Amino acid sequence: MRGRPEPEAAAEAAGRLLAFLPEVRSDRLLQSLHNVAGALQRHGRVPAVASWIEEYRATTTGGGRA
Repeated sequence: MRGRPEPEAAAEAAGRLLAFLPEVRSDRLLQSLHNVAGALQRHGRVPAVASWIEEYRATTTGGGRA
């Protein structure tokens, strides 16, 4: 049985994936991160999620801190 979603935990796990992006620029990883970003959008008011979404956008558009 699945419990309630834990957006903070998802953002933390996605952050670990995002760390690999500069070195492993694969379509598969990009699609996975895109899917995660879409799923986390509704939790954008959670600080950890908002921070991850900001980092994701900056990293994938080339204007980021990563």
